[in-house]
Amino acid sequence: MEPCRVGVIVSVYKDVEALRLIMKALQAQTRAPDEIIVSEDGEDETMRNYIETLDFPIIHCTQEDKGWRKNRALNRAITKSSCDYLIFIDGDCVPYDTFVEAHMLLRDSDKVVCGRRSEPGIKFSTALREGRLSMQAFKRRYLRNFFALKRDAVRHYEQGIYLKPHGILFNLVHALKKSEPHLVGCNFSCDKEALQMINGFDEDFTMPTTGEDTDIERRLKHFGIEMTSGQYAANMIHLYHKKLFNPEITTQTEALMAQKEDVFVCKNGLESHRD
Repeated sequence: MEPCRVGVIVSVYKDVEALRLIMKALQAQTRAPDEIIVSEDGEDETMRNYIETLDFPIIHCTQEDKGWRKNRALNRAITKSSCDYLIFIDGDCVPYDTFVEAHMLLRDSDKVVCGRRSEPGIKFSTALREGRLSMQAFKRRYLRNFFALKRDAVRHYEQGIYLKPHGILFNLVHALKKSEPHLVGCNFSCDKEALQMINGFDEDFTMPTTGEDTDIERRLKHFGIEMTSGQYAANMIHLYHKKLFNPEITTQTEALMAQKEDVFVCKNGLESHRD
């Protein structure tokens, strides 16, 4: 495919410590992003002060903290981007140094590259946060640390194994996989035009789950945009934190999804943020 400019949009909320690791990882990429946008669902002073210390260009989008409005923040970030291709990551997920390169090698104008994440437990996550373990060392020692990671209650261990995109092993593994790839909001990429076609993220979703991934996938598929797997290539790790499963939120978002089953270009989306 023709060369294009690629931007990385990082969704953040208060966790400056994790953002430091992400910024360091993005600066170490084998294929540097052309643009980095921090999409903050809030206006945290500590976050702003940290970003002002960075010695490389960052676009920092903020908004008043009125509860979960990640989709609104993402739409505002998209409108600020000057890039043709966008990679989305969450602010508690740190990419491997080959992350951007992998997304670009797997890029297709009619597809979404769907990555995944490995989830180390408290021990490894704390070591990364405190700087006692670098992402480079984590990646390099990943296979030999199998038992240590298992003792640390790692989740999705296999998603941390790196295979070169379109290499023999990568192609073989994906040829043998029977499950279809699906979009997860913490790690995916696509042409900006694809998101503009569906008017971006639906801001009617004001609670996590489905609105920033399942809903986007459903609407893109309607217009012929396919999902393609970036597993084992577009790798990242999710830093450990306690998860609060809320069945009430799940029920409400699923009900909203059902109401919108025939809506493919959302009404409350990108266009509301045009200058």
